[in-house]
Amino acid sequence: MVIPVNPKLNEYAIQVKQDIYDAGFCCEVDVDAGDTMNKKIRNAQLAQFNFILVVGEKESTNKTVNVRTRDNIVHGERAVVDVIKRFDFLKQEKLLKSEEDF
Repeated sequence: MVIPVNPKLNEYAIQVKQDIYDAGFCCEVDVDAGDTMNKKIRNAQLAQFNFILVVGEKESTNKTVNVRTRDNIVHGERAVVDVIKRFDFLKQEKLLKSEEDF
């Protein structure tokens, strides 16, 4: 799940979602203007998304995402390309605790 910090970043969030989708992974983006960022993160956790990618101004400028897991563990800022590579690795290795080992 990709979550933009504010509506101005919806376009970047959609681009990140498309990059991940094009790499062969299911991905959604939450561009609902009616919810706050914290509400969007909470909704993604309740929906059991393994990884929640938050994008803000800094991430948009650096072409990165801030990675969280559904357990609310923040893994920090990572390049989108690196996140996709890590998803590929996790897919190939089939790790049971992929959220912790990210």
